[in-house]
Amino acid sequence: MELDDAIEGRRSIRKYAAKSVPIELVHEVLEAGTWAPSSKNQQQWRFTVLTGEAKKKLTTFFRSELEGLSAKIGKEQMGSSFESCRIMEEAPVLIIVWNSHELRTLPSLQSVSAAIQNMLLKAYSLGLGSLWICDVHFASGALALHLKKPWELVAAITLGWPASNPKPPPRKTVEQVSEFLT
Repeated sequence: MELDDAIEGRRSIRKYAAKSVPIELVHEVLEAGTWAPSSKNQQQWRFTVLTGEAKKKLTTFFRSELEGLSAKIGKEQMGSSFESCRIMEEAPVLIIVWNSHELRTLPSLQSVSAAIQNMLLKAYSLGLGSLWICDVHFASGALALHLKKPWELVAAITLGWPASNPKPPPRKTVEQVSEFLT
């Protein structure tokens, strides 16, 4: 697959087929993440891969945390968090992405984000669907404690075989988002 095809063809997948993903493909996705550029070559990304019963326990815990928070602040304040949880429950693979760097700096977050983008592109090149989920931040501390990790939670990624093929969303032109100074 050509790089431009992957960049322009990748979509955020929110519906997955009920079909497992071979661990070898998950490994390839993780490997792509490890090739991202990182600030000072610290390679501070860490990944927790959940499938089966482990994923079910985590998503049940996450849903419970969302419901508790919703009771306190109101469901309208929860955005798409419950839908993100549903997607996490449906996808065969859930990857929790962490920043292991002791100093939680913007360069560290940028490095981990670059790893995530590599992983999404690799998943697409393998025929997998993926979704970058930030709604896990509603319960980031609780999820870190639940998984017994001392790191900063950055995002979750779902992986699976797409059950839909969404059309590309509208994009702004280069002229709309760029300024050229000479």
